[in-house]
Order: sequence, then structure tokens, then C-alpha cells
Amino acid sequence: MPDINILLNLLTQFAWLGNWLFFTLAFIESAPFVGVFIPGATLISVGGILASQGYLNAWDIIFFATLGAIFGDFFSYSLGRWGGSWIKDKKIININILNHGEKFFEKYGNKSIFWGRFFGPIRAIIPFIAGLSKMKKGPFVFWNILSSICWAMLNVFVGYFSGTLIVAIFKKWSGRLSLILILILITTTLYWIVKKKGQSIQNSFRISSIKFVKFLNNQKWFNKLATKYPFISYFINESNRAEEKIFGGTLIFVFLTIIYFLIIILDIF
Repeated sequence: MPDINILLNLLTQFAWLGNWLFFTLAFIESAPFVGVFIPGATLISVGGILASQGYLNAWDIIFFATLGAIFGDFFSYSLGRWGGSWIKDKKIININILNHGEKFFEKYGNKSIFWGRFFGPIRAIIPFIAGLSKMKKGPFVFWNILSSICWAMLNVFVGYFSGTLIVAIFKKWSGRLSLILILILITTTLYWIVKKKGQSIQNSFRISSIKFVKFLNNQKWFNKLATKYPFISYFINESNRAEEKIFGGTLIFVFLTIIYFLIIILDIF
């Protein structure tokens, strides 16, 4: 097995190749045929983690990922504008994804170019539908550039800051981290087994997720937020297993927040 340090040194020496890799990932993720299956955002976040450790440059990743996203969406838009009808008639693209994308575009219009970039299932299809719908180039270019910049910065910085925190914890608690993770896993498992009266963890999580989203829907502040940002309602109503994603994301956020405050209070670093 190759030494990880050798691989990291090679990565540092040939970082310019990595930058073009991020350009390619962002470009391909915009393709209506294969973009749905390419985890470009996740891999760009991994690039952010590597940048946090000095192996890559975060701003270089943002620049190349932004360019890839802009050119990729414009390619998809052009494909929809001048060949969309033929592609749709031939059913080359999954009809369900196409229908979801068309509903999303009809609901949000030009702004769907921005919001659609952050929704995995329809992320690659929205520019194609914009071209198919003969959306004017001016508004498309504006929303395409704006969303590309925001998308690239979000994914890189998520990886960068989470990578910094994770590595710092590993360096400080390298000898005890495994034990802590095992204790957390055992405690969580025991809670579900004892408190949920024999229900499986999966069913318990699903039920808790539904209850949590119902609780949110009964809150005035959440309804105001959903009214101000309609994509929240769309995500809950249209996204597959939206309740579980919201509940799981909230648990992760709370867990990371607790760790952050423990670090500050205990002055661990």
C-alpha cells in the first residue's frame, strides 16, 4: 500500500492538476445526462479539507470550480435551447427528473437557476430546462454566474472549516477519539433500543423526523422563513425523505455546536 505522505507530497507538487480536476467535476455535474450521478459538490468539499491542511489553495479551488460550474451550466443551457426538443422526444433524460425540473422552473422562473444549483436531484437539469424554455440569455448568465460563485464558495468553505476542526480534534485527542466515538455509538444505540420499545433504529429515526418537521411547521418563525424563502417549502414537499434529511442535519448541527462550545469552555486548543 503506498505511503499516504508520498501521495500528499505528489498532490502538493501537482496541485495545478487538481485545480483542473475541480473544474472538470463542476462542469460534468452540470451535464443533464450524467450530472445527477456525479458527487461534484462533495468532492469539491474534500478539496476544501485538503486546502485547510495546506495541500491545495482554497481560492484556486473556488476559482476553477466556479469556472467549471459556469461553463457547464451554459453548455447545458445551450443543449436545451438548440437540441432540447429532440432530446426530450427521444426520452434520453429520465422523465421523472425532467418533470421535477420543469415544475421547479415553472414555480421559480429565472431564480430557479440559482436555487436549483443547491438541489441534488434536479441540479443538473435546470439549465437544460431553461434552454428548452427559451429563457433569455441575459438573466441566465446573471443567475448562472451568481449561483456558481456561491455554490463553489459554500462547498469549499464547508470542507475547509470542517477539515480544520476535524484535524484539530484528531491531533488533540488522537489517543482517546476512538473511545469517545465508540461510547457515543453505544449510548445512541442503547437509547433507541431501550426508549423506543423494540422499534428498529431506522423506523425510530423516520418517526422522529416526521414529528420534528411537524413541530417546525407549527412554529410561526419557521412558517415566516418558508414564506420568505419558498425553496424551503419546495424541499419539504418535493424532496425524497426530506423530513429525515432535515432532522438528521439538525442533529449534526447541534452535535457540532456542542463540540464547538466545549472546545471554547474547556480551552482544549
